[in-house]
Amino acid sequence: MTYQQALVPLIQDAYKTLFTNADSLAGHLDYKAAETTRTPIELVVECVTAPTMLAKILRAGRMVEDVPDDLETSTVEGLTDVASCRAYWETKKDEVFGAIADFPEERLEEPIETPWGTFPWRDLIAYLYWNPMWHAGQLSYIQTIHGDTAVRF
Repeated sequence: MTYQQALVPLIQDAYKTLFTNADSLAGHLDYKAAETTRTPIELVVECVTAPTMLAKILRAGRMVEDVPDDLETSTVEGLTDVASCRAYWETKKDEVFGAIADFPEERLEEPIETPWGTFPWRDLIAYLYWNPMWHAGQLSYIQTIHGDTAVRF
């Protein structure tokens, strides 16, 4: 099993957890702990839109010119609730998983310079796992702020 093959099921699980946690925040998707923070729905939007840009980078095998410095801001219209984000992800995930699968294994340790730092390709690909898991954890914390202590898997 390759590194890429091992990551895909982890990424699938991460998105399942992300959407489960987001679904549990119905009525609180616009919550902001402070003016400088993002809402739960903004976190989910980032998680479903950023991977297509990363897939484009993987396919190119280099940093592409039109990558925004801020992957947290989406220009995709209509992503206003968990259902629309889930539907969008469903239309994009095969593209993302294909780009992961097709990336040459022999290049995984090569560095790539990005607007976010320089690190091995392996780590850029792993972002597709850890970013939705990171935000799923943030959503879980927001659940507890609102008194919901249920654990959902």
